[in-house]
Amino acid sequence: MTRAWYSYIGGDVSWIGSYLYSPSRPNCRTGFNLCAIYAVYNGTRPASISENLKDYIATGLSTGVPEPSTPTGTTSYVYMKP
Repeated sequence: MTRAWYSYIGGDVSWIGSYLYSPSRPNCRTGFNLCAIYAVYNGTRPASISENLKDYIATGLSTGVPEPSTPTGTTSYVYMKP
């Protein structure tokens, strides 16, 4: 499965309509607001928001750091912003 970055544009974080395709990795990383997700590519909108991705989003909103954050070197699927 090919993945791509999708910028969060507002609304329900579990709905694919809340995200738009981004051709490059976002500049944001940390903060307590959702910035972007790395999800299965499906054009303008992600194919789905998996349960794992929902968990990462919830954790990111709580911790303010990219998720997952452990173990060290793990690919982050959720980026946050101030």
